[in-house]
Amino acid sequence: MEIIPFDFTSKVLFKAWKLGPEEPEFTVMRIILRGKDNGVNKEIVYDLYDEFDTIENISSMARTTGFTATGTAEMILNKLFTEKGVFPPELVGSDPKCFEFILSYLHERNINYRVTERIVQD
Repeated sequence: MEIIPFDFTSKVLFKAWKLGPEEPEFTVMRIILRGKDNGVNKEIVYDLYDEFDTIENISSMARTTGFTATGTAEMILNKLFTEKGVFPPELVGSDPKCFEFILSYLHERNINYRVTERIVQD
């Protein structure tokens, strides 16, 4: 019998990852940035952990994606981002005002990134 590793792994993991009726839903994300800052090698890590909101009855995935989208709309309405055309998030976020606006907007909704920064050797 031939087994395709990807198909086998998918079958096993999707069953293990399926939430039970009483299991809390959550979102985990880590973003790692590495580069030079004024000639110094740095690493900046953004960690996010968010859970289902039992008070508002909103899933974590809805909170983390939906509030980011509504924050972006608010940012445009407030004329913080005025470029025309289609822009991927990394280009919008390259503007410090836009980046800080979204992080602040999320923080007001109890979605918080933990940021760590360190100097790294070559």
